Amino acid sequence: MGRWQRRLHAAEDALLAALLLALVVLCAGQILARWLLDSGWIHAEPLSRTMVVWLAMMGALAATRTGKHLAIDALPRMLPATARRGVWALTELFAAAICVLLAWFGVNLVELERSDAVMLFATIPVWWSMLVLPLGFGLMALRFLLSAMLGPPAPDAMVSPP
Repeated sequence: MGRWQRRLHAAEDALLAALLLALVVLCAGQILARWLLDSGWIHAEPLSRTMVVWLAMMGALAATRTGKHLAIDALPRMLPATARRGVWALTELFAAAICVLLAWFGVNLVELERSDAVMLFATIPVWWSMLVLPLGFGLMALRFLLSAMLGPPAPDAMVSPP
């Protein structure tokens, strides 16, 4: 793996950790503020919902990067090496196509929200928070395409359920 790729993965991991920490701090602060002060931050709920969506997408990206996403890989494990490579490429290309379709729907959703001009909180429009959908699914599609070209891992390296 190249240096730029390691840095990109480290940046993804750092963003995922920062989002999780920020979400925990925000929710805990909101709970404490309501409990101790009978008050809270009015924008905490929409912000926390947005952070959950971003965390889910970032987690899905991390799972596809490490090959720990949900996959049915019983057939590739039983096939000889040449057939395994073909089946692997086909399934990865199918996953990429689904991700491209979801990214396209995400773009349409962002455009729809952008035309409404609704604010998420303060001066931040809702459509900004939804940018994670086309970006995340687009990156996942790219990862699946790259995986289809690189070929399957060795059968013993495939993730098995605990």
